[in-house]
Amino acid sequence: MDPQNQGTRPETQAGPGYPPPVYAQAQPVAGTQPDLVKRAIAGVIDFAIIAVAGMVVSFALAIVFRGLAAALASVVVLGALLIRDVAFQGRSFGKKTMGLNVLNASGGPITPEQSIRRNATLAIGIVGSIVAIVPILGWIAAPLLWLAGGLVGLYEIYLVATGKPRLGDQLAGTHVVVEGQPAIAV
Repeated sequence: MDPQNQGTRPETQAGPGYPPPVYAQAQPVAGTQPDLVKRAIAGVIDFAIIAVAGMVVSFALAIVFRGLAAALASVVVLGALLIRDVAFQGRSFGKKTMGLNVLNASGGPITPEQSIRRNATLAIGIVGSIVAIVPILGWIAAPLLWLAGGLVGLYEIYLVATGKPRLGDQLAGTHVVVEGQPAIAV
């Protein structure tokens, strides 16, 4: 045994007391930053799916819960939005369709917790829809949350358009990379 390496394990092994293995960084296909158009299309696909699901749930719940249907549907939409980036092996359906992936700082797949942190900035307006059912305080808070959600959303678009990481990525320690070819021609 080599005296300099006594008591150490090779870097390829992991176990108690040893750091977890580091995932290889996904190599971007067409540069380090995904194309703005691909990210926009992926977002439109994701939000369209979530919106349709929200309407279906709202309609179904309206039959049973009547007045609470919109709030309950908003809770479902909120959950779908927050965990959308872990749906298909660490990516949303829109990102999978456009050949994009969200990775954590070490280059591995993101966790549900990171997806929630990453998408929390986009969920501010939906929270407004949930609190809107509360008389008086909800009626005051909801428009403020809708306004805040819109402003944060616009700022997120500005960050992505200028090639900077969006607030959600900064909060979660994640980044979007190109990983494969889009399923639809752009």
